[in-house]
This record gives sequence, C-alpha cells and structure tokens, in this order.
Amino acid sequence: METHLPLVVIAGRTNVGKSTLFNHFSQKRIAIVDATPGVTRDFLENMVRIGKRTIRLVDTGGLEMTPSFLNPLQKTVEERVWQLMKEANLVLFVIDGRSFLTQIEWEVTQRLRKENSSVCLVVNKREGMTQEALPQEFFALGIPNIFQVSAKHGDGMSSLKQFIEQSLEGHPLSHELSRETISVTIVGKPNVGKSTLYNTLLRKERAIVSDIPGTTRDAIRSVITTPYGRYTVCDTAGLIHRQAIKERVNFYASLRTQESLLQAEICILLLDPLQGITRQDQRIAREIVTLKKCCLIFINKFDLVATRTPQIEAHSLTRYARQELNFLSYASFLVGSAQEAKIREDILVTLAGIFTRYHQRMGNDFLDKVVKPKINYHFPKPLIRGIVQEGVAPPTFIVYTTYGKEKREDYYTQVVDKTLRQVTDWEGVPFEIRFHRAR
Repeated sequence: METHLPLVVIAGRTNVGKSTLFNHFSQKRIAIVDATPGVTRDFLENMVRIGKRTIRLVDTGGLEMTPSFLNPLQKTVEERVWQLMKEANLVLFVIDGRSFLTQIEWEVTQRLRKENSSVCLVVNKREGMTQEALPQEFFALGIPNIFQVSAKHGDGMSSLKQFIEQSLEGHPLSHELSRETISVTIVGKPNVGKSTLYNTLLRKERAIVSDIPGTTRDAIRSVITTPYGRYTVCDTAGLIHRQAIKERVNFYASLRTQESLLQAEICILLLDPLQGITRQDQRIAREIVTLKKCCLIFINKFDLVATRTPQIEAHSLTRYARQELNFLSYASFLVGSAQEAKIREDILVTLAGIFTRYHQRMGNDFLDKVVKPKINYHFPKPLIRGIVQEGVAPPTFIVYTTYGKEKREDYYTQVVDKTLRQVTDWEGVPFEIRFHRAR
C-alpha cells in the first residue's frame, strides 16, 4: 500500500463490527462480515478518501489479550495488530455499544495509552441510539474522543469522518487514490504456498503463513513498485469445491477469491508437485480459461521435490503440468520455491512480459500476408478471407470466413489460436477470437 499516506487502524475484540466499519469507509464490501468470532485473521488494507484527505485504512483481527493454546494463529494475529497500532497515526478502537465492557477492552485501553496516544473510541451498533447518553462505564475508559455510530446503517458516521480528517491535518493532502497498477491475483487450492509467495513478492511478512489449511480467509492486497512495473498483488483463500463448503465463513472466503479472480488481469496459479495435479487444480485452471485471464503457472516446493526425489528435473514437472492442464495451453510456466527470495525476480520479469503481450497489437498487413496463409494451409481450400485485430486486453481478433457451419467453429478457433502463437510470442495471454461470415 501507499506507505506515505497517514495510517488509520481499526482495532478491537472479536465481533464488535470492525470489518463492517472498514467496509463502510471503503464504500464497498471488502472484508468478510460474519457473526463467527475471529473471521478476520490477516489485516486488510485499503486507500480511502475521508473529506479532502486520503488515508491508508487497515482492518485488523480481533484482540483477545490471552490467546488460547487451542488457537495457535491468534498469537500471530495479535502481534501484527499491536505492531500496526504502534505505527498508526490514529487508532479507531471499536467496542460493542449494546454490550457491557469486557476485561479485554479494559486491558487493551491500558496498553493503548502506552503504545499510542492518538486513539478514538468508536461505540458501534448504536443504530437508533446515537443521540442517547452513553453508559458511564464507556467514559471510564479514559479515552476523550468518543463517537456513537452504527457502521451497518451509517448513523453517526459523518461526525466520525470529520474527526478523522481533523486529526490528520498535519499530513499533506493526497488527491490521487492510486496510480495505475497491474492487477495480479494468486490462486490455488488450500495450503499450496500462496501466502508464502505473496510475502516473498512483497519482501516482508505481510500475510500469515501456517500449515493449517484455510488460514487465509479474506483476499488481502498490497501495492508494490518494482523496476518492471507497479502491481496490485492479491493473496486469496484457497478455492475449494462448492459442495465441500460447510461453513458460512468459507463460503464468503471462496466468494472473495472469485471476486478477486474477476478483477485480475494476471493470475498466478500455484501447484504443489508433491500432491500432483488434482481435480481441484484443474477446476481452478478451467475457471481462469473461462474468464480469459492471463496466467502464470508456478510449480512450487521444488526445493522439497529436489530433496526427496533428486532425479526429477524442473522441465519434467513442467511437461507433466502441461499435459494435465492442456486446456490452459497458453499459460507461462515457472518452477521454484516460494520461500526463496530469488524467485521474486523471475516472477516479476515474467509478469511484465505477460502484461506487455496482453496489450500487444499485430499490424493488419502482417495478419493478411503472413498469418492468413498459414491458417488457410490447414484447410483443403482457403476458408479465411481476412483477419484483423480489433482490440487488446485481451487481444481480440475478427476472422472473416467463407464457411458457414457453426458446429466447426471450435476447430477453427483452435487453428487460428495455434497459428497466431506460432508466428508471434503470446505466452501467458488468452485470445478472444470471433468469426464473421465474409460477404
């Protein structure tokens, strides 16, 4: 994210409405909102306009202060939250305005006074009660700036926004929410190393990494600026088959992943060679093809493969993956370990090349004199009268044909696709090919 922007952190115990508040400020549904405690694990970031000011807004996991040994991820979550609150220009400490204060909230308040002097108490879930007097125990926390709101319905939010803007007056105004970036989404089944790769690309421990499948629930994003371009990189929850989704939280996590896939320009599909190519991998790959997304297939954990089976080489894994995912034949392939820093350079170079080809144009003269004859070579008589490139992102080609049998259009599409890729480099990029009847 844009680290020069003032940082505002939303914190509090579980299930007090932090994610609802985050979504309200963002003016769109980014964070998963559910009554199940502990839904948010990784923190979520978004650049948000508050009045004339742009801020870096962060939604965090719920605080417990004494994490249970039955929840090994909670300690990591809390360490992240406290580090963020130390760095924050303003902390929005959210509590449930329809419940009594808990011991957690008293303890958090005491520590916040030591960690960060800029704190605002947000008493949430006060729909219809924002004009009523608050119970005295809320004032006893000793936080001078208190706002009653309903993040769900918008009650009291204008006063809170005005306070945030005034609190950050010492920071320069930013009129630009974001410069153009290349949207990259990391996808794959659970526990294949998506969060590890995400951290490697960011060069920091941004996403929580655990051997526990399903650690990542929300789709988390960060912007990175590199010598090869500026990327918005999204780490997603593992995609599981809809029939296997039993918990509502997992359903929403899967939904967020689908949304991130739709927004992406390039997908990085992670594969685990130790598990082989599964039906789940094939299903995700088919989704990428259906949505016509650029694709880099990254075969992860090669370090483990080399240790266990040293005779297996990288090109053998690539050949196997190409065979099993032959319907995604246009994809780029890389083999390596998401844990190794050197893979970052290889991936960024590959992504830059894919993005360049995604916006590549072929001249009509070249298409007419070079590509068209090669296409017609595959047929007993010339069937293609002309071919033009109509657009980019994805590259779109209009093919004028004299043959009118629509049932053979799939075959024609394969011929055109294969020929275009033989004469020009389109690795990693899907085509949109449409046929028109020549007059």
